[in-house]
Amino acid sequence: MQDNPLQNNPKAFWAGLVLLFLGIAGMVFYLVVRTGSESLILPGPNFRLKHFVLALVVAGIGAVIASFARPRSGAFTSAGRNDR
Repeated sequence: MQDNPLQNNPKAFWAGLVLLFLGIAGMVFYLVVRTGSESLILPGPNFRLKHFVLALVVAGIGAVIASFARPRSGAFTSAGRNDR
């Protein structure tokens, strides 16, 4: 996995975190806000499964990207405290 462009990539890590939290916010929106009230902007208390599943998929993709791109301890060039 040394040739993986996602490994130790800070931009991909933050993009993954953003996608994760956008997906979580979308899930909360469709579970709480969308089904709880009726207004002109949000027409009806209908639960739309496809929107919830889409938000779940976005959160999952973000979690996968963030986990693959997270900084690894071996990427730092400074010697650790256990190196002798």
